[in-house]
Amino acid sequence: MLAAVTVTALAATGCGGDSDETGTDTNGWPEKIVFAATPSGEARTFDDDYGPFVDALSRDVGIKIETFQAADYAGVIEGMIAGTVDVAQLGAFSYALAVQNGARIEPSGVRIHAKGDQAGYVIYGMVPSSSAISGFPDFRGKTVCFPDPASTTTLIPLFEFHKAGMTVDKDFRRLTVPAGATIPRTVKRGDCQVGLASQAQLESAIRQGDVGPDDLEVVWEVRAPGSPLATRSELPQDLRDRIREATNRINAEYLEQQGFCSGGDACLISASGDYGYIPIDGTYYQVIWDACEATRIDACGPIGS
Repeated sequence: MLAAVTVTALAATGCGGDSDETGTDTNGWPEKIVFAATPSGEARTFDDDYGPFVDALSRDVGIKIETFQAADYAGVIEGMIAGTVDVAQLGAFSYALAVQNGARIEPSGVRIHAKGDQAGYVIYGMVPSSSAISGFPDFRGKTVCFPDPASTTTLIPLFEFHKAGMTVDKDFRRLTVPAGATIPRTVKRGDCQVGLASQAQLESAIRQGDVGPDDLEVVWEVRAPGSPLATRSELPQDLRDRIREATNRINAEYLEQQGFCSGGDACLISASGDYGYIPIDGTYYQVIWDACEATRIDACGPIGS
């Protein structure tokens, strides 16, 4: 089951209700909404990841947006269920968990890494360049580094292991490295023989100098559903429509053109350096429930029961 998390920082910022006493305007919109996301890794702030995007979203929607950095996805999910978080950047897995645990939410868009990309992202299986491991069958009997257990980058590879008849702690050793962005460095250091991280995380590790371009070799890859921007479906319909329209209009080029940032990495969204969002609907995430039904891992909670 999903661990209960008390979002005390947001207890007084919930949206909804009448005019002065409950913080709504005359059109039925709240005076403000709360945007939440999770930490992205070392030496980065919420503003680094989402500052320009949130500023543009606030302007284009026409509503004040407060931000909240939760300790983990569980905190964001609890906030959305409680109504103290209105819009959140989630992973595909955390979106499915939120829906399963009672959050009334809808995807307003899904992040894409580069202009023209399709929805979703690539997960890499990477090894030190000196490794004799050459492909997925060689993962058997090895120590494999996975990120956060409640992440899509963990669930989808576990689904692939399951389909190959490989069981955790029997056919391979699973080592959890909660900060997935550090996995390339962890593999280079030799703490695991195989590391699983997104293409964007590997590119970021190389860009930041955590690993050299020739330190690691990608020997396997699998595509996963992308990360949605989720909005509470209890917000007024016209507000949700405005959020959806703005979300799918705002991208790195738009942010620079509109003066919210000055180009380069500063205009990219999230620590993954993503370009922007494209429209998606909830059925896109059916693969998450399929993976949970097959793997029945603890992080799925009742999804896989």
